[in-house]
Amino acid sequence: MRSLMLIALTLASCAAPHPTWSVEGEELLSNDGAWRIRWRTEPAEIPLNAPFTIEAQALPADGTRPSSDIALAVDAAMPHHRHGMNRLPRMVPLGEGLFRAEGMLFHMEGRWELYFDITDGPMTERGQAEVFLE
Repeated sequence: MRSLMLIALTLASCAAPHPTWSVEGEELLSNDGAWRIRWRTEPAEIPLNAPFTIEAQALPADGTRPSSDIALAVDAAMPHHRHGMNRLPRMVPLGEGLFRAEGMLFHMEGRWELYFDITDGPMTERGQAEVFLE
């Protein structure tokens, strides 16, 4: 019995550490609660009618490491105006659930919704955040 406990403790100590955030910024939980998403913009204040970048990291909410084949898509829309952005961002995967969306552009002032769609195998889950541009 003692040897089984020793083996279990040894295996537990060899387990991979929980992933840590690479991005400092806003944090949200995906709509079904399976993913935590942390994101920030560059520049920090989103410009009107000029390109900006979003860095985002998606980590499983249960604290495990993300699989190496997860994908993240970032998009935005103005629900009250019934339209989205005029361009599609270019997604750059950086590893460990970290992504960069280049070429974001908000062409109007007002309330925008950012959409973060995480795809892991056959499942896609969305997280969203509101942004007000003045």
